[in-house]
Amino acid sequence: MIVSNGRLSMSQDEWLQFQQITRAPWQPRTPREFNAMCELGAAHHRVENTDGEGWSHEMACEDMKFGPDGQINFPADQRRLAYVKVHGTWPTDEQLREFEGQPKTAGPGLTVVR
Repeated sequence: MIVSNGRLSMSQDEWLQFQQITRAPWQPRTPREFNAMCELGAAHHRVENTDGEGWSHEMACEDMKFGPDGQINFPADQRRLAYVKVHGTWPTDEQLREFEGQPKTAGPGLTVVR
């Protein structure tokens, strides 16, 4: 997804993913429309309790919204969404690595010398 002069541009694959997650009725044209569709999708999932896990779908919609400084948070991070489905919270980087079976990051590399 690209934002240029306040207008959004999505690839066909991004649009299909966005529409599937938010059930958006049309492709958003601006960041404001994008955020509104994310909020509408979140509310829909909360009310309908989609797949018995409406809360996780709701969280996914909310997390895709533009950040306070215009940061783009879409397409959704599928790895983090898988963690949310299992644990119900958004993971830290360390929790995500552990969830995916990756080795933990090394500490500061200090050793005790006697």
